Amino acid sequence: MAEWQDALPGWAAGWLAVQGRASAVEADGVMAVPDGEHRQPEYILAWPGSGVDGAAAVVLQQPGAVLALATSEPEKARAYAAARGLAAVGEESLLAARTEDLDVVPALPEDAQLAEAPLELYDVVEISVFDHPVASGRISIQDGLAVIGGVRTRHPDDADHLGAAVVAALADEAGVHGAGTLYTVLDPLDVAGYTAAGWTAVADVLRFSAPS
Repeated sequence: MAEWQDALPGWAAGWLAVQGRASAVEADGVMAVPDGEHRQPEYILAWPGSGVDGAAAVVLQQPGAVLALATSEPEKARAYAAARGLAAVGEESLLAARTEDLDVVPALPEDAQLAEAPLELYDVVEISVFDHPVASGRISIQDGLAVIGGVRTRHPDDADHLGAAVVAALADEAGVHGAGTLYTVLDPLDVAGYTAAGWTAVADVLRFSAPS
């Protein structure tokens, strides 16, 4: 079994946390707990794997619920979901990196300040210039691993240098807390920038729901 499969309960919970969502262990996966913004649950499981059939049946009967399958066999996973009457609603990429292999020294612009703050579900890192926020990101520390997400810059053109500085700061925080492995879940269009910085794409995350 691949490392990301063994670590699914941790990275899935962390992925949800950096989105501001609470989670609970559900059978062989993780469930995003419904809240005010998301009124239906989301089930995250590895495919192929136990527990998927039951989760697929539940999602098919709950309009708005989502089944997220993490897999290294995306075409077979799509065929599996289609055979059970589920429709594709999204696709993302799961990336991993050893914390020790990443740059953890943020390259900050002149007159920039770096601030960190713990919140309920995640910690936030923010870069400001002359007290104006220009970039930020989130991190959730789990057992032996960490998940980063929500990396944003005020201007899209700043993504390469300020976004990279935020990721470096988040990687540094992961290392300080003893998290040897970092995970993130990205739009496939953003993967190349991360792999160039030392990350590895380890699985696809395919999202399915009942047809509308």
